[in-house]
Parts: sequence; structure tokens; C-alpha cells
Amino acid sequence: MLIACYCGIGSAPSRALELSDIVQRATAALNADWAADPSYACVEKDETQKGEKLTSKTFEVVMIDGSDYHLPLAINDQPLPPERKRAELMKLKNEVAKRTNESPSARRSRINAWKKQRDENGELLLDFPSVLSFHLIGEDSKDGYPAYVLSATPIPGFVPKTRATKVLAGVEGKAWVERDTLHPMLVECTVVTPVPVYGALASVLPGTEIEIKMTPVTDATWLIDEVSIKLNVSKLHLFKSTAVTRSTYTQYRPNSAVLEELLAKADKE
Repeated sequence: MLIACYCGIGSAPSRALELSDIVQRATAALNADWAADPSYACVEKDETQKGEKLTSKTFEVVMIDGSDYHLPLAINDQPLPPERKRAELMKLKNEVAKRTNESPSARRSRINAWKKQRDENGELLLDFPSVLSFHLIGEDSKDGYPAYVLSATPIPGFVPKTRATKVLAGVEGKAWVERDTLHPMLVECTVVTPVPVYGALASVLPGTEIEIKMTPVTDATWLIDEVSIKLNVSKLHLFKSTAVTRSTYTQYRPNSAVLEELLAKADKE
């Protein structure tokens, strides 16, 4: 259920309908974009900072017969040496052959495992519209695009059932929606109440910040550009830790073309 209201100048009924339309169409666009994502390959860079130490890994992410494959490109911003690059390309080629010749049950198990993991990864973004109540607070320009700005607070009485909805039920946030296409562009969340995520074992603490940015890949499709999380966690109510993670996704291209290029490189090695 989506709950929306508008606090501002103008006719309340027309503004309410306008906001409802924004939220509903933005939600539809978000789900369509998520469904389109597996059709594209990209370069993914994952960074983790603990204290003063920053580490990163960079991959080319491609889909091979129904599930993803991460081809290593760099570690801590240092490209792989030529020998390692050749070895990784051969691993990719062998993986393609393996998946082509696997049994139907093995293929089904592999794809189902990938879908389960992907669903879990997408919950925080896709559940955002169903857990929160929205207010239209104005318009803004974001990365050169005109955008509606919505504030978000948890729906009163909402009972979360997944880890993602438990986190969202304790946040306040903002969303920027591109004005012309109504594609979500940016979602920001801040945890304001402790959120138990493993029963009594661990809780996400206030001060946790989550930011998800989207970028246009085609006129009709926006895909995730960046996910950054500053995570404050308490374990057993005794130990507190903070970690900052940031994943960026660039160089989106049709998956079939990228996979073909990579296999051609492997054949030359």
C-alpha cells in the first residue's frame, strides 16, 4: 500500500492526485528498471572502509545463461597483471562451456540461487515505496535533470517481515524522481531508531546512512549507478562497529555484446 500526502501551496485534491500518480508511476518505473538490469553488463567496483583502511575490487559483471559472472579486473585500483588477466579470461571461457553442458537440474539450481540472492539485494530499493509514507516537498535539479523531491517516513503500524523492511521501518528518507519520465534518480535513508535484524544478536543503529543513485542507460531505462552504506551495528548489545561500503556501476552495455567481446579476447590468448 502506498500512502502519500502533499504539504504545500495549491489545491489539496489536485496535489494529492498528482502525488499519488508520481509515486505509483515511479514505483512502476523502478520495477521495470530492475527487471531490465540483467540485460546489461557493467563494470562494478566494490569499496570497503574500516577505520583508515580502504580496499576495493573491480569486476566486469556479465550474465551467462541465466546467472551472473564476475570477471576480476583490478584490486585496490591496480589492474591485474597480464598473466592473471589471461587466466581469468580462460576461466570465463570454461565457465561458459560448463554452463552450456550442465544438467537441467544443475542449471535450475544455479539460476534459482542467483535469483534468490538478487531478490535479497534488491529488497531495500524495491520495498522502499511499500514501507514508507511520502510527502511532496518541492522540486529540484539533480545532475542536470528536473526532479520532484519526496520525503519519506515509515507507515504507522507497518509490520515488517523481511530484513530489508525491518531496516526501512526505522528510517527517514528522501527520494528524487525525474520530472519528465518519473524514474527514481536518488534515494537517501537515515536510520533513526534501532532496528533488530538478527533477533537479539544484532541491531542496525541510528546514524546508519544508505544512498542509492540511478543513472539513465537508455531513454526508457535507469539502472543503479552507486550504492553507499555507512553501517552502524551493535552485536549482542555489547559491541559496536562501523563500516562504510560503496559500490559503483559504470559502462553499462548490452550483455550479449560484452560477453561476445570477452570470449573473443579469450580465444586470442
